[in-house]
Amino acid sequence: MSQPQEPSPRGFSHDLTHKSIFAEPDTARDLLAFLAARECPELQGFVPVRVVAGSSVEVDPEHRPHQIEGHRDMVWLLARADDAEDQLLLHLEFQSQRASGMSDRMFAYARRMSPSLRGLEVLGLVVNTGLQPFGAWWCPVQTIPGSRRYGFREGALLDIHDYAVPGLEGRGHRLPRHNLVSGFIALARVQVEMQRGHRSAVELVLPVLRDGVIPRALEATETTRRAFATWLKTGFGLLFGDLPELRAALGKIMFIEEAEAVMYTFGQYVKDKVQEGVELGEARGVELGEARGVELGEVRGEKRVLLKFVRQVWGDSEAERFARELDAAELQDLPDITDLMDDQTAGRLPRLRRNGARA
Repeated sequence: MSQPQEPSPRGFSHDLTHKSIFAEPDTARDLLAFLAARECPELQGFVPVRVVAGSSVEVDPEHRPHQIEGHRDMVWLLARADDAEDQLLLHLEFQSQRASGMSDRMFAYARRMSPSLRGLEVLGLVVNTGLQPFGAWWCPVQTIPGSRRYGFREGALLDIHDYAVPGLEGRGHRLPRHNLVSGFIALARVQVEMQRGHRSAVELVLPVLRDGVIPRALEATETTRRAFATWLKTGFGLLFGDLPELRAALGKIMFIEEAEAVMYTFGQYVKDKVQEGVELGEARGVELGEARGVELGEVRGEKRVLLKFVRQVWGDSEAERFARELDAAELQDLPDITDLMDDQTAGRLPRLRRNGARA
């Protein structure tokens, strides 16, 4: 008689990973600053106190399940920095797709708040990380304070599609710099593009990590850095099924700063895209001669990748200037992606190998 098979352990969960990130005080502080600047100006002056009904998510990137959740919902108790008695609740609801019953669900949750918290105002916030914009949802408000007469207003929404990320199509609000929530939104946008099958989005992972996540995460707590690393390791690993070397590199990450150690692998992937240009040159080799055709393909492929990186890091005007240098350069003088990363780290403009006196 065969033994019954044990159920497979639950794998990666976007919902739990996002909750583990936003359960961190570092992220909560940045979230309040982010929301107060645009979506929820009424949060100005508030600071996070503690998670009162939220997901006590334990993160273990080494073993499955990667996240263990203690509660279903995430609710932060907030207080004014200059008046600890002035408090309210921030209820976070993470969504990956449009939900028609969202308004009813958010209202029911606020109504069922635990007795010790019922006297506090509940601000519901929907965080959309799905493939499409979420749209509006509606929350009830008292038309007359103290009465049972309610009206409705548009509920608070943090939608990753409302913000502009360099290298991705679409216009939106600019992301504030040096903010963990900005890094979260940018990385979530890249993840969405990869889920849509746009493999070129892989090239954006490196600049988003370097500019949007790692600098702020390095100042955060160990658990915050681990939570972001778990998201990168498990969430993106599932999208790299046909890139075993990249998946292996991601698998070594324990803290987000260790992403620096695998950036070379990301860089190598970008450089491999140059081969597409080489193949184009080989195809034209019949007309131009084999050697000349390969060289033409290498130049075209190199320039395309390098200029895309320069545009993301230094902006359009610098990319236009550098394009003219590339047009006049010999193939052996072209930098590679690692050279440009060195220029970025050193705080200098992009250079040719000849200008940088590189061996």
